[in-house]
Amino acid sequence: MVARQRSLYRAGVVCLAAVVLVGCSRLPRALRQQIDAERSALQQTQRDIESSQKTVRDDLAHSPDLFKEAPVKTEWPARLDSAQATLGSARKDLEQLDQLTRNARSDGDTQRAERLLSEERELRRKAQTDAQSAAADANNWLDFERNQPHYLAAMQHEYDSIHAIDLAPVTAAVTRAEQDWPAKKSALDDRLSGLKRRIETDDEQWRNTAMARQDAAAGHASGAEIATLIQANNELQRESAKLPHDADDLRAASGQLYDSWDKVLSDLEVSNHGNEKTYAEKVTTVRTHYTDVAAKKTQVLSDTQWVDVPATTYHRFEKDLGMTIAHKDAGQFDSEATEQAQPPGFSYIASPEVGRNQYGYWSNTGGHSVWTWLPEYLILRELLWGHSYQPIYINEYNGYAAARRAGQTYYGRATPSSPPKYGSSGTVTTQRYAGSRYVQSGGYAGSAYATNNRSTGAVRTETPARVPGFGRVEEHDNGAGKQFGGSRSGQRFGTGGGLGAGTGQRFGTPRAAPPRLPGRRFGRR
Repeated sequence: MVARQRSLYRAGVVCLAAVVLVGCSRLPRALRQQIDAERSALQQTQRDIESSQKTVRDDLAHSPDLFKEAPVKTEWPARLDSAQATLGSARKDLEQLDQLTRNARSDGDTQRAERLLSEERELRRKAQTDAQSAAADANNWLDFERNQPHYLAAMQHEYDSIHAIDLAPVTAAVTRAEQDWPAKKSALDDRLSGLKRRIETDDEQWRNTAMARQDAAAGHASGAEIATLIQANNELQRESAKLPHDADDLRAASGQLYDSWDKVLSDLEVSNHGNEKTYAEKVTTVRTHYTDVAAKKTQVLSDTQWVDVPATTYHRFEKDLGMTIAHKDAGQFDSEATEQAQPPGFSYIASPEVGRNQYGYWSNTGGHSVWTWLPEYLILRELLWGHSYQPIYINEYNGYAAARRAGQTYYGRATPSSPPKYGSSGTVTTQRYAGSRYVQSGGYAGSAYATNNRSTGAVRTETPARVPGFGRVEEHDNGAGKQFGGSRSGQRFGTGGGLGAGTGQRFGTPRAAPPRLPGRRFGRR
């Protein structure tokens, strides 16, 4: 009896110690609550996977002739085993989180816990999705066997929709792009040929299943024939949905070659929504579109919007306010864009060895080599720099080029100990973005450029820009970002003609768009 009392006493001490440790943990309460919720979710996922395993076993046993020679007979159990392994990895992350909950003492521990929680949640969800997918596939096979007339009609519809795809528009877009951008001819040809081969493969598959379709229509298809039809139907279903999308993507990719663009980080914001933080970037996209490649005629378009981004993206570019955080040259696909931060506009400047390009040239002013923009591209300079443009001298460009070759971000420091010119703490940036939400919320706190104004959510109202030779450029800020010309879809400057079709590269989730306002056009005629 005494021994039992001592044992209970020791257990109570251990429990009390655990409570004390948890109480002393520096993990935020909201984070600890999320960890507790994830622990329950993991247990439910384990039960879901076990249910999926039973479903697959029962379905395989229900119709042995159907699955006798089908690859899925071994594929589905293997997928379920993989889901269990993935869940096991999530469980290990949760065990580490439990340790952090007891022992966390620093902000570094909190950040590690947030990363582990995100990883664990992703692994758990993947395991659940994979298991549910295997069970759904098994049920679909049995449903096909029970409802063959319905699925035969669906196969016919899918086959007809594939043959209804018109490749003429995408072929025309590819042909034009190959003439204007010869360097991309091979890549475009390969993608167009791939589309045509896929349609030919679908034709061949349709012919090869003719006998099985006849037997199924007559009601006496064998298990092996039904299995063949199921696999053919799955393929036709995927292709009927994917081929039009891929044709549109190829047409869009051809259009992307006619655009160069920059994503300029105009503002940053962190806001609290309940127990979670939301990170956002205000991104201004400045796009130069070629209307005539041979004649080098272009339009310039600007669009600004707030986008929600992951915390990792926010912190990656937090030092780069006012800089171009992504750039793509004309003649490249959007997938070839670079995401290394750089001062705005530098990517359009010719190297001193080349001397000039379509955007401008190096000239001698007061004994110094300075970059001079051609008149038709002053609007591009204005959209990239705003009113804070300062002449770019050759020594500064050489410093930028050297940093790029070294894979480093150039912030325009004259010497290693001098203040930066660009980026969130740059002397140019602090002038142009003094009224930004990032600055107003204390974004520069702790630096030599800190502001005492901490009124969150302030929006800067700027004087409309004037560009020599082009008149006034209207600017509007409706809380969702400054609009040149007022149109949410962007303001065009230059000759007529629409932008090439293109989905573009995504940088987060756009927030609510501002209302449309009338715009104006500027540039070449």
